[in-house]
Amino acid sequence: MTLFYINSMYDEPVEEVFEVKDGDIILKAVRTSSPAVMEYYGFDNEGPTQPLHRNLGPDFLIQTSMGQDQGLRVGKRAFSLRAIAGGGDSILVSVGRVTLARFLWCKIFQERKIHPSTKH
Repeated sequence: MTLFYINSMYDEPVEEVFEVKDGDIILKAVRTSSPAVMEYYGFDNEGPTQPLHRNLGPDFLIQTSMGQDQGLRVGKRAFSLRAIAGGGDSILVSVGRVTLARFLWCKIFQERKIHPSTKH
């Protein structure tokens, strides 16, 4: 999954890339084309992508921005955080296990949402 937003200090786009492994959320990389943002986050290496391996555990909080929109991409789907919570509110992102039946049901529902011409 990828958290994407505009850095409020430098007005530059940033992406934080996460991976789920063994029930934990791992921050794998930070991406931005802005050297100033990279310096602000404490990265010394040059380049638009800084690889990481920071284990955040099974969940983490995202505080929604008061001004800039933020989003979360999971697979092919993207969610606006403002559509979920108000500015300044926190959103808990957590890992959960689902049954195969639930996974398939969600997959079918997603397919229908993507293709509105599908007959119900």
